[in-house]
Amino acid sequence: MAGTYLLGPCGGNGGGQRDMDISAGNRILKVQLRHGHAIDAIQIMYRRNGADVWTGQWGGGGGQFSEFNLDDDESLRSIRGHYGTFAGVSVVRSLTFVSNKRTYGPYGRQEGVAFTLEAPDKRIVGFTARSGLYLDALGIYVA
Repeated sequence: MAGTYLLGPCGGNGGGQRDMDISAGNRILKVQLRHGHAIDAIQIMYRRNGADVWTGQWGGGGGQFSEFNLDDDESLRSIRGHYGTFAGVSVVRSLTFVSNKRTYGPYGRQEGVAFTLEAPDKRIVGFTARSGLYLDALGIYVA
């Protein structure tokens, strides 16, 4: 998608590469997380070409389940978080999502290196990540 750029990813170097298809000007609808001492997993529902699409679950099945839905007139503008060592690997430890209307989170533990991925004059249209048993790293596509 023209005018789209990547911020991040932030976190560790492990895990397999994950990406959303950002070719059609997506709108993020829902975010599901599994979290505890770290972010175990993330899964995103988004609208692409008029159809609601889920990413796979990026990460493992442990931790507490949380989710939030975005209103029709709401879009994500930034993500704050921490990454650091957990269970011997560098992973995302916490995430907070900020929209044009409210803040969701924090999820996980705010321990380690703090990071912010911010698009104040734009909106988040997609995510990229690395994951295995945990969410190793997370980045955003903005447009």
